[in-house]
Amino acid sequence: MEIEKSTDAEAVISGHVKTIEDYTKIKQVVNSMLTGDGCAISVRIPDSISITSSVIGYLLKLVFENKVDLKLFVREPKLYHLLEVLNLITVFKVQKM
Repeated sequence: MEIEKSTDAEAVISGHVKTIEDYTKIKQVVNSMLTGDGCAISVRIPDSISITSSVIGYLLKLVFENKVDLKLFVREPKLYHLLEVLNLITVFKVQKM
């Protein structure tokens, strides 16, 4: 898995999210994008069919504690369905790519 910032407010996660090291990389990059409570960021996930619970927990913390306006863009139907089953489509403002 690789993550890179495409702009100051958008990151792209390539590959499959599945390890604690992936979580650490995601957290480091996204934290570097935060400008304070209430900022807006987008994360694009074109490849992964799932994300780990630690990543989900981190994103929930961003939305509910840090009041980040988060938008997730996913391509894989399996990942979209997972987020739908977990009732996170609205919370993460998930959109299909």
